[in-house]
Amino acid sequence: MYLLHGIEKDLVNHLNQLLNMRMLFNHGLSADEIFTNTPDRITTKTRQWFKDNYGDNSSREDGISTPFRYCMGVILNKILDEKLRFKIPVSNKAYIDFEVIHEDLFELYKQRGAFPDIDFIESDFTGYYLRYYYQAKHYQKKVTVYLGGDLKKKLINKINSGEKLYTTKDFTLDDILNDVHQQFKELDKRELKQILLHGFRRMHSAIMYGCYVSIATTRYINCYAFFGLLSTNPIEQANIYTFRKVKKLRKIDIWKRTLFDNYYYIGLTPSLLEKWVDVNKGNRVFTTFEKITPLRLLEEVCIKAQKFYIFRFKVKKWRGYMFWEDKIKIRDVEYIGESNKGVFSKTDKSWQQLIKDEMKNKNIKNE
Repeated sequence: MYLLHGIEKDLVNHLNQLLNMRMLFNHGLSADEIFTNTPDRITTKTRQWFKDNYGDNSSREDGISTPFRYCMGVILNKILDEKLRFKIPVSNKAYIDFEVIHEDLFELYKQRGAFPDIDFIESDFTGYYLRYYYQAKHYQKKVTVYLGGDLKKKLINKINSGEKLYTTKDFTLDDILNDVHQQFKELDKRELKQILLHGFRRMHSAIMYGCYVSIATTRYINCYAFFGLLSTNPIEQANIYTFRKVKKLRKIDIWKRTLFDNYYYIGLTPSLLEKWVDVNKGNRVFTTFEKITPLRLLEEVCIKAQKFYIFRFKVKKWRGYMFWEDKIKIRDVEYIGESNKGVFSKTDKSWQQLIKDEMKNKNIKNE
C-alpha cells in the first residue's frame, strides 16, 4: 500500500514537472493546455464523460476546461457591468482590476498608438486598462488583459460614453459559483469548484512564469481574453517574440545537458555580408569580422533576422551563450549555409567561394 502511494506521488510530481516545462518553453497557454495532465483527484468523472458532455474534440482537457472558460467569461462580464474587482482565489495578493490612464499620460499613450478606438472628448481624456495584478518577491507586478469580441466592444462603449470605471467592491469565486453551477448542473458543486480552483491555480502559476494565457470560448458565453503583452509596434512585438524564443532554446539546451562542441555561430544579414566581403576579399586563410556577437546555438542565430549567412568557428573554452567582439580575426572559419525566415539550409560552399560569388554578382549589377 505504501509502495503504491509512493509511486502515485512520484507520478503526479513528474506530470507537474512536465507542465512546468510547458510553461517555461511555451510562448503561451490556452485554456485547454492549462488543464493538461489534470490529476484524477480533481474530479470523479471519467475521460469519456467529459468528452461526451463538454468536449469539442477527443481530448479530455478540452471538456474539463469548458467550465473554467465559462467562469472566466462570467467574471470579465461582471467586472465590466458592475465595476467590481475580482480576487484570484488561489492568492491573497492577486486580482483583476482597472488601471486608469488620464490627462497627460492618456495623451502620451494615444501618441504611441494605444487606445485607437477611444475618442478624446467623449472619453473625457481618460482610458482604462484591465490588468491582472500579482505579488512578485519584492514588489507588485501587472499583466494586461486584452479583450476581444463582445467584451472589447462593451469596454470601448463604456469608455467613450464617459463612464467612470472605478471599482469600489471586491467579489470572489464563491459569489459567482451558483451562476456557473446553473450552467453545469451535471457536476456536483464541490467538484465544480475544485475544477475551477485547479484552473486558477495553474493560470496564476503560468502568468508568474511569464507565460501568455489565452481564454476563448463561444459555448454558453462569448469570451475572448489574452493575458500577456502585445505591442502596436510590429518590430517591438517581433523583438518580444525573439526574446522569449531565445529563452526557450537556452532552457532546452540546459535541460538536455548537451556537450559543448566548441563551436560558435555568426550570422550576417545581406547588408553586413556586403561589408564583410569588402573587408575580406583579399584574404585566403584568415577571416575578419567586425562588431559581431557570436552565438552558441545555431537555432538562435536563425531566428534573429529574416535572412542570415551563417558561419561557424571553434574556440578553446566555453564563453557563454553569446559574447561580443569589436573585431576578431579567425583562421579556420566555415561557411555552413543560410537561414531564410528561420529555416536553415546547409551548403558545401566555402567562405572563399562565397566571396567570389558575391563579388561576381556585384560586378554584374554595376555593369
